[in-house]
Amino acid sequence: MTALLEIVGLSKQFGGQVVLRDIDLVVEQGEFIALLGPSGCGKTTLLRCIAGFLAAETGRVCIAGEDVTDLPPYRRPLNTVFQNYALFPHMSVADNVAYGPRRRGAGRAEAGQLAMDALALVGMADMGQRMPRQLSGGQQQRVALARAVVNKPKLLLLDEPLSALDLKLRKRVQIELKQLQEKLGIAFVFVTHDQEEALTMADRVVVMNAGRIEQAGRGQDIYRSPSTRFVADFIGEANFLRTTAAGGGRVALALGAVELPAPGYAGGAAPVAVLRPEHIAIRSQALADGRVEVPAKVQSVTHVGSHVLVALDTAEGVLHCRIGGTAPVDLVRGASIVASFDAADVHLVAG
Repeated sequence: MTALLEIVGLSKQFGGQVVLRDIDLVVEQGEFIALLGPSGCGKTTLLRCIAGFLAAETGRVCIAGEDVTDLPPYRRPLNTVFQNYALFPHMSVADNVAYGPRRRGAGRAEAGQLAMDALALVGMADMGQRMPRQLSGGQQQRVALARAVVNKPKLLLLDEPLSALDLKLRKRVQIELKQLQEKLGIAFVFVTHDQEEALTMADRVVVMNAGRIEQAGRGQDIYRSPSTRFVADFIGEANFLRTTAAGGGRVALALGAVELPAPGYAGGAAPVAVLRPEHIAIRSQALADGRVEVPAKVQSVTHVGSHVLVALDTAEGVLHCRIGGTAPVDLVRGASIVASFDAADVHLVAG
């Protein structure tokens, strides 16, 4: 793949407060990237610096090999879909989409045809004569996408464009948006604070925190092998377990008294062990089958659709587990059980 977007050493301040710190990021041609993180982490600021709406104090932005750091937004080969769609209320759907081609010098007939082609891509070809106020939120979102792609930009930036949609529609549009991106073959950079949304759509997820990139990679890799405690806590749910140094590049897990290899650990503060709730099984008694087994008592049981959330009291504190389907034992508050897990499912991060 070929690098389309290159961000090097980008930093941004507001009133002396640093909101982006030495950001380095490469986006390949045709890649779908999600910028994910809590409110205030810098993801929207980064998007606006890429778009040219904000000027960074340091660093540069290159698109398709061209340094666009000092170019205004209208001279960058990209387009942006905003959270509120920003449709012109006095223009029809077709005129909203044709506005871009007209600004670039296309005649009325050519711009109209380009607009209808773009509307067809998003399933809105039969609504060209309607006004934005006559459309639902999902339909307005599709028009905003058509307007953004009609000029065939090299890069499309999306600033939480699905946040105004209800949950059911949002999930449907997530699928449609990914299909549209694959059909167009252009790179998308998508800002969201919703981890499920990022994991559903993105080829790579960029997790941000306090103006920095904490980790970037495939969603499944970030979930399975978080590089920091923040990432482990932010992506999905996690149990954090205490360890102590055991010598020989190993640490001992306090829960279950098992030793784990700790590559790169050379003393000092012991790493923290991360154990995902779905990796914990519940048994009525110990089986001594090679898994780590921990005596526990049921603290609470919550049925959530297709799975059961169980909180367990252990000698090392509360352990949360998630069981798919029906629990294998009768779970009642106060019941004594055995929690088991495979040591290979434990991941270590810096403490």
